[in-house]
Amino acid sequence: MVDTSLFPVRLRPGTIVLRRGPGELQYGTDDRWSVLLSGLSEDEEAWLLDHDRSSRPLLLAPAEVRAIPPERQRAILRHLREALLVVGQPDEVREDVTAPARGAADAATLSLLRPDAAGHATLSRRASAAVAIDGLGRLGVGTAVVLATAGVGTLLLDDAAPVQATDVGLGGYRPRDVGMPRREAAARLLADLAPQVRARVINASRWVSPHAQRPDVVVVVERRVLRPDRYGRFTGDGTPHLPVVVREADVVVGPFVRPGRTPCVRCVEGHRADLDPQWPQLADQLRDPQREVLDVEETTLAAVGSAIAASQVLVHLDGLTPRAATACIEIGVPDAVPRLREVVSHPRCGCSSLTGAAAMSSGRR
Repeated sequence: MVDTSLFPVRLRPGTIVLRRGPGELQYGTDDRWSVLLSGLSEDEEAWLLDHDRSSRPLLLAPAEVRAIPPERQRAILRHLREALLVVGQPDEVREDVTAPARGAADAATLSLLRPDAAGHATLSRRASAAVAIDGLGRLGVGTAVVLATAGVGTLLLDDAAPVQATDVGLGGYRPRDVGMPRREAAARLLADLAPQVRARVINASRWVSPHAQRPDVVVVVERRVLRPDRYGRFTGDGTPHLPVVVREADVVVGPFVRPGRTPCVRCVEGHRADLDPQWPQLADQLRDPQREVLDVEETTLAAVGSAIAASQVLVHLDGLTPRAATACIEIGVPDAVPRLREVVSHPRCGCSSLTGAAAMSSGRR
């Protein structure tokens, strides 16, 4: 049997090695994966610290570490391998990555989240994805900027309303953009920030399933209240979607709907009506198109809301389960600290029994 502990290995990218005291090294500072290595000799400590500062393989030739017996080397390497602190081949930069600087800002951190430490593989997966954003005020365009710089390859943008003076600054709109349709200004902004990203102006209301440009996720920025009728087509064709509601003094991100697998928008509305029998008529008033809606977004709410909305989309694209799949994330001023409100399927909704093509499609990633 081949002893794989003899194969050249390298320290996982992004791992910090700290000396705690004589014979003690700490790998990493994040409580999720930090490891303490103790009982080391001076030679072993020097050997490991030397390779923290270099890119050479960790396993040296016997002549170079003659003070460290081979069996001791194997034991140390085996311990590091079991703790997922060392990897084999270095993470290779992929040509298809669309994030700025080929993902150099994100790759090391993303590598910490993968057993194989292949952060660029995550960026490559994101580059093949498409996300639609319907609603491009401060929060919507901020979400688009985060997704583009995080490496999402295609962004489909819809909001024909003009850029307002109150949109400028946060998210990237500039004074020269005022009066231009938001979707066109957002596409130009993204072309400047992340030229490799495909930013396309679309009319989301014309999507018909199946659509040639059907995205992997749709983000819909709402005003004051959810409008469940907007999401029926996404549920029907199995497209994951994330509503973001801008209210009086808070923003609600979620639920992140994976059709047939997680609670939907109607579930949220159903539970709220159970708690407050008058809610349906209040919601109808808030949805009244004749009611004037102030189309502005407070700075901290837009900043935190866009970051959290983008993070939930990225978690899904990376093949994991967004926290918003089972909870709405509420962000209120003045502290803007996110709070979770758990969401479960409503017994009268029926979305949990969705089967067939829609449910299968929602799990395609």
